[in-house]
Amino acid sequence: MAETLTLFKYDADIHFMLADDINKTVNPPMNNKIIKIYKGVDSVLNFYVKDKDRKPVSLASGTLTAYLVNHTTGNLLFSRLVEEIDNTTGQAKLTIRNKDLIGNESGFYDLSLTFENVDGETLTLFADRANNVKVAVEVKDGPIPAFSESATITFTTPGGTGSKEYSSAIEVASISPDTKGLHTFVAYLTNYIGNLHVEGSIEQTATGWFPITIGSGTEHKPYAEATTKLEPINFTANLNWVRFAHDPDTTNTGTVDKILYRS
Repeated sequence: MAETLTLFKYDADIHFMLADDINKTVNPPMNNKIIKIYKGVDSVLNFYVKDKDRKPVSLASGTLTAYLVNHTTGNLLFSRLVEEIDNTTGQAKLTIRNKDLIGNESGFYDLSLTFENVDGETLTLFADRANNVKVAVEVKDGPIPAFSESATITFTTPGGTGSKEYSSAIEVASISPDTKGLHTFVAYLTNYIGNLHVEGSIEQTATGWFPITIGSGTEHKPYAEATTKLEPINFTANLNWVRFAHDPDTTNTGTVDKILYRS
């Protein structure tokens, strides 16, 4: 029997009050929840701007600007004009794009609005009954997994005709903490003649190395003739550590320029 999965779309509605004299009787909004936005997707926030009598403010009479500030550091992520939607209801919207959050940490941020009227005065908007001007926003990791960078491996001696050259050891968990046993790397070769090797370890420290089979019938990948190419190779193994090596032929004049690795 097929299962039914129900998903919900929630609108983020935030109410603000424009009041030039908060010492008089006013009817402020009662925002009491943290607004959640997610990385990897665009988030739309709906604003409803009312006066102290809870009557809609005509947004055509001025300019509405939004500010998003890191609560911990005080750094400004952006200030942006808010798009007008409906003057009769004082409704406007702000779209926070995925690109706005790239490079910023998940956590708490402060959102505030200002209104510049036709006289050029910049007025603050109030968010709650305590006359606060900031709304709490929590930036969370979104539904799209973050892309992890590949590790770049180079050799102290990328060519030569001498002995086997080893790379430094790479902790697999540092590349992908959710390892499923699949490893991928690309070797960048330039006129290289020799053998390419991969070794793994299941120890807690980088010891106890054993060979990983990457060739067709051999543990290593051989290059009997001068080879210039990008060589993609996959292998499956549950490892804690991995390292690479190349064993140049006595006739070699080329290099293993680098290796890009990810797990």
